[in-house]
Amino acid sequence: MFDLRRSDVALLQAVADHGSLHAAQRQGWVTQSSASRRLTRLERRLRTVLVSRGSTGARLTDEGHALLHAGQRLLGAIDFAMANAADTDEPGPRLRVLQMAVSTEYTCEAGEEPAVGFPDVVFDLVPAARQDVWSRFDRYAVDAACGWARSTPALRRYGADVRLVVEEPQWVAVPRGHPLAGRGALGLEDLAEAEWVAIVGESTHEDLARAFARHGLTPRVGCTVHSRSAAADLVARGYGFALVSPLCAAPVEDAGYALRPLRQQVVRRLFLATDPLLLPEALARDLCTGLQRRYVQHAAERNPGYLRSTTFPLPAADLSAPPPGRSAATEPDGPRDPLPFLVCERHWTAEGPSSLVEAEHLYLLRVIERTGSLNRAASDLLITQPALTRRIHRLEQVCGRTLVHSAPRGTCLSPMARRLLHCTEAAEDRLDTLVAALRRAAASTTPPLPRQRPAGSGETSKNRASSLLLSSTEVC
Repeated sequence: MFDLRRSDVALLQAVADHGSLHAAQRQGWVTQSSASRRLTRLERRLRTVLVSRGSTGARLTDEGHALLHAGQRLLGAIDFAMANAADTDEPGPRLRVLQMAVSTEYTCEAGEEPAVGFPDVVFDLVPAARQDVWSRFDRYAVDAACGWARSTPALRRYGADVRLVVEEPQWVAVPRGHPLAGRGALGLEDLAEAEWVAIVGESTHEDLARAFARHGLTPRVGCTVHSRSAAADLVARGYGFALVSPLCAAPVEDAGYALRPLRQQVVRRLFLATDPLLLPEALARDLCTGLQRRYVQHAAERNPGYLRSTTFPLPAADLSAPPPGRSAATEPDGPRDPLPFLVCERHWTAEGPSSLVEAEHLYLLRVIERTGSLNRAASDLLITQPALTRRIHRLEQVCGRTLVHSAPRGTCLSPMARRLLHCTEAAEDRLDTLVAALRRAAASTTPPLPRQRPAGSGETSKNRASSLLLSSTEVC
């Protein structure tokens, strides 16, 4: 296991927050020169650059941001387990809590349950503005992101996996009293004289302008609003036309507007961005499939005509089938015993008793669990048994709990220690996976060493020295 200290995470966080190593000195826990040396040692251990230094300050590289995020999640898992662990030998099922940023317009159109039925994961949806979804994911503020974009989002997050969920054609909201409200699909030539209600930050209006330009036309914008609900309200009042999603709430008879498809497709795309260290490829694929299934279900509920149309972007799905990952064992059938243990890795406290528990202590406990003896554990850790015993006692004093039990047949961990290792196992694996990936990338970019002359070929070292001496004499 890679030994990443809390002080290392705090140093990376100071650089990320303030853009300078001097920030660590201002916080009073380390000098700037000591911070620089500590950072250099950390970079040498990882064989990669974590902080880029320049005349304007210092900033974390993509690798530095990835290491900071992995370290924060490991420390968060430790702190969360220390704060919520109970001395029970039979804990309930472990459910990971993952935060996913979702655009507010998507939650309004598709509901707030885009991902259900995953036995081992609980998704905590974080509504965000359209322009903030991807920036939150890039800043490692969330574990996944789902939002609308014109093209594939350009993300800087290390190893981000971006998947296209759906490519949705836009429909036109037409005032109920307008002559075009009684027609079927509309063409751009029918809308040449229409007044449009534009939405701030929407790329669909720019796409509409390009579609008009291909026909030698220019859309006329009468009003500009910040949301699609406001645009629909203005359309209902007769102030113009607007591009809307075919999944927006189906208008009732007195809504004041009607939805009509557009023959020249103007599309917007829903993307899902995940972190492979947090969501494996299989889980990310199932999540994407679950979002597509949810989209099909809402199309069947809100706009069956759109679902049956030839422009529907997804293949027909069996709506009666359970979502991906849902099994009979996960069907809601009343309260369960024991209750699940929620593992949240985003609770990171810088102070308190748990702040003295380091990642190296987890490795120490795992070695004791594997060997079942303090003697063998001390031998594997390359320390003496009294030194190991003292470290365990100090750790138990910090935790306020017993971590190791001595028995005639050997040494075993307490339920508290097993719960701690159980809750931090996933975060440890992700940190080790990231460290291995960084080292592999550094090894692949390292320039090869110069080739040495084979033994016995060419001149000897004595002849080379003589030739160098003669050449220097000639130059003189």
